[in-house]
Amino acid sequence: MPTNEKLSMTWLFTYLKPVKGKLVLLLVMLLVSTALQLINPQIVARFIDTAAGGGVVSSLLLLAGAFLVVAVFNQLITVAVSYIGNDVAWRSTNKLRGDLLRHCLKLDMRFHNVKTPGEMIERVDGDVTGISNFFAMFIVQVIGSFVLLVGILGYMFSVNVLIASVMTLFTLIAILFMVIIRNLGVQSSKKEREASAALFGLIEERIAGIEDVQANGHVPYVMNRFYRAMRSVAITGRKAWMLRIVPWNTTVIMFALAVTAVLLLGVHYYLTGRISLGMLFLIYQYTQMLNDPIEMLGNQVQEFQKAKSGMLRSRELLSSRSEIVSGDQELLPQGALSLEFEAVSFHYSEDKSVLNNLTFRVEAGERLGIIGRTGSGKSSLSRVLMRLYNINQGVIRIGGIDITELNLPALYQRVGMVTQDVQLFDGTLRDNLTLFNQDVSDEQILETTGRLGLRTWIEALPDGLDTHLSSGGSSLSAGEAQLFALTRVFLTEPSLVVLDEPSSRLDAATESMLQLAVDSLMEHCTGVIIAHRLATLEQVDKILVLGNGQILEFGDRKELASRPDSHYARLLATGREEELA
Repeated sequence: MPTNEKLSMTWLFTYLKPVKGKLVLLLVMLLVSTALQLINPQIVARFIDTAAGGGVVSSLLLLAGAFLVVAVFNQLITVAVSYIGNDVAWRSTNKLRGDLLRHCLKLDMRFHNVKTPGEMIERVDGDVTGISNFFAMFIVQVIGSFVLLVGILGYMFSVNVLIASVMTLFTLIAILFMVIIRNLGVQSSKKEREASAALFGLIEERIAGIEDVQANGHVPYVMNRFYRAMRSVAITGRKAWMLRIVPWNTTVIMFALAVTAVLLLGVHYYLTGRISLGMLFLIYQYTQMLNDPIEMLGNQVQEFQKAKSGMLRSRELLSSRSEIVSGDQELLPQGALSLEFEAVSFHYSEDKSVLNNLTFRVEAGERLGIIGRTGSGKSSLSRVLMRLYNINQGVIRIGGIDITELNLPALYQRVGMVTQDVQLFDGTLRDNLTLFNQDVSDEQILETTGRLGLRTWIEALPDGLDTHLSSGGSSLSAGEAQLFALTRVFLTEPSLVVLDEPSSRLDAATESMLQLAVDSLMEHCTGVIIAHRLATLEQVDKILVLGNGQILEFGDRKELASRPDSHYARLLATGREEELA
């Protein structure tokens, strides 16, 4: 076995360590089951010889009863083995699923920008399900098959060396062939999984954008892409299946030859009086039984190929590394935090710079308003501040500490952000407001929602904070969802808060009410407010005007407003964002 394959299998079987106790039990039960499978044909052979020799009825009934007891007991053990095998498989691979999901959640946005949720579902669950099937059947069938092979061949050598030698030769050739071609369909199976992941990604993407698809009449286009993706799955799946069944087809042919040779020898020995009729049946029965473990091993080679392709994709995913590396610093100054950008530059791709040499400082407790045309870099500034992306040049400091030196949980505990898109989760209203944090009391929730104008709406609900919300945001209007997002952030009592278009979905009256609440909630923290509406920036201390990723203007809001030549003053006078160009 190649070194890389050994490493892969070693990695895979590390997930079986927590269930090693059940594996031992499983092995013992397999040995008992194998012994019972070997005993029953011998009971039948004894029954045939006894009947052929004119034996008494009581002996025949005794043998029939023994056969029935052994068969029933063996069936019960088989069911128990199957149950324990599947339990072992699911327990071990569920840990792998958890590791994959945890790893994906830690990867940076550059990774998630090129991977659709549907594709990631297939990677985290679909690929691992193939491994799970391999685990369950491998333990039950592969080990059991080898034990059964050894038992059958060992007994046959005690009966007839020539017949046993023919059976052994067939077994060795079949196993050797399966070992040689075990990787024949791995790459094809991997491509099949990739095509399946692309199909799931397409379905998820189009269903998520169902409003745009229906409103713009894109259903025929979506169906065309769907059929092409399905065709790709069918073609890759057919090729993978044809390669995977090569071992099975080969063993079927070899088994036919082996059975023919064994039966010819058996009949010859019977006709010459060297074996009894019961022994001839036993040879035939053991030959048939010999096919079962060989066929199981052939099926497991197919499962191995599918499992290995899933294993390779899982290892590939786990080997992905985030650009965002958590620092060691965990302590930040108490109270509101200062914010400083020093010569910060950032780009999503090499050919297009998004932020160019930004340098500014916001003192602790101050509020900064950021304005600029669409595409000027406003939202990108907030993303690098929250370390969703790494900057390409410069330093960002919070509370005087470089954010790359900060422990990520410490950063997110003290810095909050309200984005334009609000995600709701399947759960109660309380869970969605606190993000499942049990330490936040109902009094805190109601006090904060009251300031933001949501309390009346909450109290009107039949179950109040226990009202169940569905995922995706359909339970709330756009304005209510935005108020929700504000509540989430302020319940964490941040020392620095970033509001990305906090009132973009609100009407004028609600925005005016919200502004008073936000001013009250931001009394003890530093604020960064990204906005298009000038009314949102009336209470900020400083203004930062962005254009093409560069600072066009930065300074005290009142001072800039009083200077007729400033960008901010011209915007106030015209109310047109084009003045920022």
